[in-house]
Amino acid sequence: MPRHRQTAVQRHFSGIPSLSRPCQAWQAAWHQWLTRGTRSSEKKQSLVCIDPSAGPTTLLKLPANFTGHNVPDISLNADLETGYVMVSSAGSDVISEGGARFVAPQLKGISALLTQSTGHRVGLWNPQVYLLQDIFGYGKWSAFNSVNAGDNWFYYGAPNYTPGAGIGTLNVANLSLFLGGR
Repeated sequence: MPRHRQTAVQRHFSGIPSLSRPCQAWQAAWHQWLTRGTRSSEKKQSLVCIDPSAGPTTLLKLPANFTGHNVPDISLNADLETGYVMVSSAGSDVISEGGARFVAPQLKGISALLTQSTGHRVGLWNPQVYLLQDIFGYGKWSAFNSVNAGDNWFYYGAPNYTPGAGIGTLNVANLSLFLGGR
């Protein structure tokens, strides 16, 4: 790894007692403690920087069964196949796109709707949505829809939290009611 990148990485991880063992700041997210389906790390998990000129550099090694923050938290449509169809204004091109860059604006829009509905900013979602899911689960009046079917090539849908879908998709109307919306 080039010296300037190595220094930047060291600065980024400064204050971490050791890159070979988890620090206190990277423990399980407290709002996921009661959530069924969250997982701990597999054996031999590591974060590796692949530098074309210097080769791979291991930045972090996690021990087996390390319980950190499980991601994703919730699911929205980012699928390239069923995602979004766009028509180019520069021509007659029609393309299908997807990915996280489409999900971020969706979440921002949902946040704006929740702010409008509740009359105040909602703030950090994670503690609130996990608490609601842990207490009320899934069902007709839940703020979440369980993703029980389908897959993303790596993970299959199943009840509860899954690594492919988080705690599920949002029922925004019910979430707004739970957060004090009108």
